[in-house]
Amino acid sequence: MELTALTLNCWGIAGVSKDRKIRIDAIGNHLQSGCYDFVFLQEVWVEEDFQLIANKVANVMPHSHYFHSGVIGGGICILSKAKIIDVFFHAWSLNGYIHKIQHGDWFGGKGVGLCTVIYHGLKINLYVTHLHAEYNPSSDEYHAHRVVQAFETSQMIRYTRNKADVCILGGDLNTEPGSLAYRLICDHTSLQDLYLATGKPDSEGTTSETSVNSYTAIESLYACPNGKRIDFIMGSSREGLQIETVNVNIPLPSRIPGYPFSYSDHEAVCAKFRIVEGQSNVSSQSKELSICSLKEALQVCDSALRNLSNDRRNYWLAFGLFIVLLMTLPFSYDGSRIVHYTLMVTHLFLTLVAVFCLIMATLWNRIELHGILAGKLAIITRLKFLENLI
Repeated sequence: MELTALTLNCWGIAGVSKDRKIRIDAIGNHLQSGCYDFVFLQEVWVEEDFQLIANKVANVMPHSHYFHSGVIGGGICILSKAKIIDVFFHAWSLNGYIHKIQHGDWFGGKGVGLCTVIYHGLKINLYVTHLHAEYNPSSDEYHAHRVVQAFETSQMIRYTRNKADVCILGGDLNTEPGSLAYRLICDHTSLQDLYLATGKPDSEGTTSETSVNSYTAIESLYACPNGKRIDFIMGSSREGLQIETVNVNIPLPSRIPGYPFSYSDHEAVCAKFRIVEGQSNVSSQSKELSICSLKEALQVCDSALRNLSNDRRNYWLAFGLFIVLLMTLPFSYDGSRIVHYTLMVTHLFLTLVAVFCLIMATLWNRIELHGILAGKLAIITRLKFLENLI
């Protein structure tokens, strides 16, 4: 059996993403071709955009599911030729910071979504996800969040794959091949990065900040002229079946026909592959790789826990400083109305900042601490189990 899947980060943020409505319409038009058995979409933040795409492709992919989560939704969905018989969503325990409004990951409440289908007699698990973005590569404050997300994704896939013949993961992992988050997903799920089987270099399959994309900033091209390969289609199969990659390519042209801009700020990825009879390729070497990635993940968690301790101390110091300023600064002044109102505004500002520091030192610090600690303990448990197998 031969299957074709597509994944695309649609960059569909209302009021922020440029040319959103035209691009979403063009994406729907492309998917109408009927070339794809399964489609994995990310950053479809506006539900009306999902409905538009689903309606456009209803004749060729009549089954779809949008995963609702968080405040504004996780933005992930799946379109399928086969009937969806079951769905599940796991929200990650760490999802960025609530006060980083410009990033918005926390408000999405993101995670990994699962749709199960029966297609040509095979039970297939379709997973879609979108890991936390790396906003500053030189100082990645979300590294621990992304590592825990990747490990939880691998757990989710391992826990739900047992009765499936084939598992397919599509999504924007916001991490490049060989990175820790990438290895945590591949090493612990037996998922194969289907692009690697083509033998093509990563430079030919880049999907983010590429030179041909109209939305790529000049600064990004200087930093990384070839772009990054961070969007993936991965697959695995049960004992007795194998996945053979036929081809993986970038299916969309660099510009929407008739317009001077691209379909998204990411490139789509299309994978064509066969499901054939064969033996499983899981080996003891994969267990050794799993142990290495788990040990590295533990180091990341330990570093994050130390940083949290420092952050908590700094927020308490800042809170104390602002309280002292509030106590020493007069609340009113009888001589000048301008000075009087300036003091009132200053008091209000200092009060708000003090409350923010108090929340960050207590509630938010504890939430992040427990999220990282839960991930660390789960990693330790898995690590002990794998070490006993070797």
